Amino acid sequence: MTPNAAPKLGTPQQVLSLACEAAQRLGAAGILVIPDGPLDWDLVPTSCGGVPVLAASASDRQLDAIRGRGIVAIEVEPSEAAIAERITLALIEAVANDLLKAGARVVVVYSGFEAEALDSLTVIRLGEHLERLTARDLRALEEWVPFETLKAVVDTAVEIGREGREGKAVGSLIVVGDARNVLARTRPLGFDPFKGYRRKERNVRDVRVREAIKEIAQMDGAFVVARDGTVEAACRLIDAPMAGLTLTKGLGTRHWAAAAITAVTKALAVVVSQSNGTVRLFQDGEVILRIAPMRHARAMKWQDADSEPSPPRPDRDNGRDRDRDRDREKPAAKPGEPPRSG
Repeated sequence: MTPNAAPKLGTPQQVLSLACEAAQRLGAAGILVIPDGPLDWDLVPTSCGGVPVLAASASDRQLDAIRGRGIVAIEVEPSEAAIAERITLALIEAVANDLLKAGARVVVVYSGFEAEALDSLTVIRLGEHLERLTARDLRALEEWVPFETLKAVVDTAVEIGREGREGKAVGSLIVVGDARNVLARTRPLGFDPFKGYRRKERNVRDVRVREAIKEIAQMDGAFVVARDGTVEAACRLIDAPMAGLTLTKGLGTRHWAAAAITAVTKALAVVVSQSNGTVRLFQDGEVILRIAPMRHARAMKWQDADSEPSPPRPDRDNGRDRDRDRDREKPAAKPGEPPRSG
C-alpha cells in the first residue's frame, strides 16, 4: 500500500485517535509520529490497543521528551526535505534498529499542512523484503567499515538516487574503506573538488559534505571514502580486474567497477543507478543489498539482489559512464578489459 495523505484533520488528539483506530483495524505494526515542531508529548499515548507508538525527531530536546514519555524514539538527522522523504528516512531508521519488520503496515501521523500541528495521517505498507535491512546486518559489516560511516554513505546514495540534481537523474559510485589500496587501483579523471581541504572539512558524516557529494555526483568518476568517513578523493577512474565476476543482467559499468574493486580490496562500494535511482551495496565482488528508491511518496524498499551471471561490456566513451540498468542482457565484454567507473 502506498501512502495517501488524509484531508486536513482537527486537533492532535483527534488525529491520534483516528491513527489508533486505523492501526487496530488494519493490524498495523506501529504508529509513527513525525512532528514538524514542538509537541506536547503528554497528548501522545505510548501504545494503542497493543500497537506500539514510535516518534521520530532530530531535536535532542524532543527526543528527551519522547523517551521521558515512554515512547520509542527514532533519532533522525535535521532535514529541510519534503515530508515524504522525512517519512522514508524515519522508516529506514526504524528498520535499521529492528523496530519494524517486513510486510508490516505502519500508520504515520505528521504535520502535513501546518508546521506545528499534527494534522495528517498516512498508512504505509513496508516492502516485502524490508526485514533484510536490520541493525545486525549493517553492523556485521563493521569489520570493514564503521556503521556510522556506512550509514552516512548509504543515506547519501539514496538521496542521490531519489532526488537527482537540477531536475536530472544522476548515477554515482562511492567506494568506502581500505582507501589506500583503493586509491592504488584508481587514477584521477581530472579536477578533484575535495583536494586541498582539511580532513575534518571533508567527512561524510557532516551534512554539508554530503550535500557537496550530491552536487559533485554529476561529474564523472568515483568517490573514495576512508573508514573514518573522510572523502579521500573524487572523480576517480577505477581500474581493477573483473575476471570471475558475475552480476545481474543489464547492470552498467559503475556496477562492474564496484564489483571489481571490492573483489580485490576490503572496501565496500555503493552504486546509484542513473536510470532508476536504485542503490546497490557491493562486498567481495557481489551485490549484498539493493535499495529501490522512494518515488511519488512510496515507501522505501530494502531488497535482496537476484543475481545471475552476465558478462559485462564496459562503455569506453572518454571515461563517461552511461549506466543502463535495464532488464536486458548485454553483449560479452572483451577478454581482459577492465571495467570503468564514472
